[in-house]
Amino acid sequence: MMRSLFSGVAGLRNHQTAMDVIGANISNVNTPGYKGSSATFSDVISQTLQGAAAASGNRGGTNPIQVGLGMGLAAISTNFTNGSYQSTGKQTDLAIQNDGFFILSDGANQYYTRAGSFDFDSAGNYLVPGTGMKVMGWQADVNGVINTTGAVTSIQVPKGTMMPALASTELKFANNLSGDALPGASAVSSLSVYDSLGNAQDLGQTFTKVGNNTWIAKASLADKNLALGGSTLTQIVFDSAGKNPTVTQVNPNAAQTLGLVNLKMDPTTDSVNSQYYTVFDAEQNPHVLQMKFTQSGSTTPNVWKYSITEAGVTDTTPISSGDVTWNPAPASNYSFSPALAAFDIGTGSAKKNITVSGPTTSTDPATAGTKFISTSVSNVGAPSAVNPVTFTAPGAALSSITLNVNALTQYGGSSTVQATTQNGYASGSLDSTTIDTSGILVGKFSNGRTQKLGQVALATFNNPGGLSRIGDTLFASSNNSGNPAVGTSGTGGRGTLTPGSLEMSNIDLADQFSKMIITQRGFQANSKIITTSDTMLEELVNLKR
Repeated sequence: MMRSLFSGVAGLRNHQTAMDVIGANISNVNTPGYKGSSATFSDVISQTLQGAAAASGNRGGTNPIQVGLGMGLAAISTNFTNGSYQSTGKQTDLAIQNDGFFILSDGANQYYTRAGSFDFDSAGNYLVPGTGMKVMGWQADVNGVINTTGAVTSIQVPKGTMMPALASTELKFANNLSGDALPGASAVSSLSVYDSLGNAQDLGQTFTKVGNNTWIAKASLADKNLALGGSTLTQIVFDSAGKNPTVTQVNPNAAQTLGLVNLKMDPTTDSVNSQYYTVFDAEQNPHVLQMKFTQSGSTTPNVWKYSITEAGVTDTTPISSGDVTWNPAPASNYSFSPALAAFDIGTGSAKKNITVSGPTTSTDPATAGTKFISTSVSNVGAPSAVNPVTFTAPGAALSSITLNVNALTQYGGSSTVQATTQNGYASGSLDSTTIDTSGILVGKFSNGRTQKLGQVALATFNNPGGLSRIGDTLFASSNNSGNPAVGTSGTGGRGTLTPGSLEMSNIDLADQFSKMIITQRGFQANSKIITTSDTMLEELVNLKR
């Protein structure tokens, strides 16, 4: 009879514990990141009144006769299923979908939580505002590179964070140079690049067509006070499909000669033949010269009119003009009247004198229908490897910028060449911070650029049920939880992050109320055991009366 009393007491005690668990769950129904618990009962050791006996002879075996001594608390288990997600509109709040815990630190120990209500303090520390515990992860370096293989640290983003300037090293050109353009036509495009101090400098190129599939590009700075060096002149040659530009450096000589070699002219009456030459003035601007020969007629079959004009300019006044006569014998050469003479190209400080020479060899033009042949020997220098353009702004380091024209084409239609992108930028101060689904803190700076500032780490455990609750919705690792596996969201079984949201409690009120009723009835039943046992004891005592 005393056994039943003790069983009733054990039942009361453990049902009270179960009610405590239910009460804690219901009280935290609106606690972000809270994980509910449930109590599990088990019976305790039983008193054996008669042991089991095996069969023997004609007698069968007997089962043991045991009386239970009540019940005990087997476990209080934590339910780590996901709660619902509530949008807060606050970018610094984070919610984990599926497995994983945020890592928090008080400077001495690390703790784990599912509650992602975070913010920045006055020093820029990313933390839990209510406790001051810092959110752990990886800090980005000054270039925005995050090393997620290193040890986790606190994340700090001070308001005065500056993004240092990055000097431009490449300027890209794209779109089309007109395949229909005549020699002398040009197109210009420029874009701001940045020196080592972050100051913008307007750098561009003028593209001048000098022949079939061939263009000369001259680089220039808008600030004429800055000397531009390096590969300021390049020759661009497209293939027959108008693609795959080949670029070589052009080095114009100090003295240039416009030479005519192997003239072979069409003797057909009134035939017109042209040849183009490229020369450079004192400022290395390319000029395209057109030398045109027109057959004078049947009365003078060995005489052609010639003129030299600059292509691509509105002024069509000949630089030089006159007659050229074929002398078949005995010299077998051409004579120019007036004789070819040197002339100036360019104006002002760009003016340069160009020497002109007649043909060094000749070919009999007597065959009707043959074509004019002439070779440009304007001495522009041998092509070499293309190097970047360079300049040094006041107080800044040497800027070295590659002018990339690999994306250019030469198709029919108009020229649409454009300087599209460059890889430098000015310095900037931090304006705002956002967090993406990978837990990366991204800063937006006053220079219009964004940069990674850090990344939030997540931890998983082999046995999250072995974690110890320590209050403030925090867990600590224990001997049975295993060591934390730390990494980035979305990897190694870790869940993904939802910025601007919080994970709510996973408490199901309907389930908790049902358990409350069951626990209440269990408590009442165990109390009835005690009162009934008491009545039986009272009857036993009354037997002696």
